Amino acid sequence: MSLRDSSEASAVGPRGSVGLWFAVLGPPTAWFASLVVGYFAVHEVCRVHSPLAPRVVSLVALSVAVAAGLGGRGIWVATHHERTRFMAQIGVLGSVVFSLIILLQVVATILIPGCHERPRTPQSPDVLRPRPVESRSLT
Repeated sequence: MSLRDSSEASAVGPRGSVGLWFAVLGPPTAWFASLVVGYFAVHEVCRVHSPLAPRVVSLVALSVAVAAGLGGRGIWVATHHERTRFMAQIGVLGSVVFSLIILLQVVATILIPGCHERPRTPQSPDVLRPRPVESRSLT
């Protein structure tokens, strides 16, 4: 084991390594979970006329992204190893970007009317009930 390998190993301990990877991968994972839950919860939101559940999931994702950024900032300040500081800076930058994206998604769900508030016309497709299949004769 060379001197460089031992200095890299001691730069961040096992707990710091987990925190560092949480800082880097936590915000995009939280955003992805928020996006997927929001996307697949549309039918349930339209059925019960309450967008509370996707908003709660988005706020939890926002708190995870902010916590990852704060953890990355703590690692960034506490270490002097260049590679560790770089990854921590990437984690902080990712946290800011994905927190902003999650926050804008929450704001969009508040500002844009939900499915029950939109005017419906007879030509509007109904996503909850499939259309009846028309049978056509081949003669």
